[in-house]
Amino acid sequence: MGLFTPTLRDITMRQEHMTAHIGLSFFNGRFRRAQRWIDEEIMRKMEPVMPRRTGIFIAKIKAINMIRAGTGIIQTSVPPQGRRLYGGVNPATGIPYHWTNPNTQPYWGQYVINTYGEELVQGAKRIIGGKR
Repeated sequence: MGLFTPTLRDITMRQEHMTAHIGLSFFNGRFRRAQRWIDEEIMRKMEPVMPRRTGIFIAKIKAINMIRAGTGIIQTSVPPQGRRLYGGVNPATGIPYHWTNPNTQPYWGQYVINTYGEELVQGAKRIIGGKR
């Protein structure tokens, strides 16, 4: 799958006359599916609160995140405008931006995590538990 996807291996422990085998590799597919779902869900929830004038900024971020889906790495901004826009304040003047999208939130990535974090955790638990 993704370059950064961890792989769980089975563990066998032996101590004196006892052996225990723990089959963690069984969960590998579920963990990968859960991580991909989380990544895609964050992007889906981030899009409505991102600044949009022409849509090019959002399209660039979506393209990067589609490639990285499942790695746990979410791109929230892209050069050249991303770093300036993410904080919601013009760095040269200190004046907040007047967004053309009235739903825009500064630090939109963090906003999604703060707002939907519990929903993301519960969704991942369902996937790992085999209920999705």
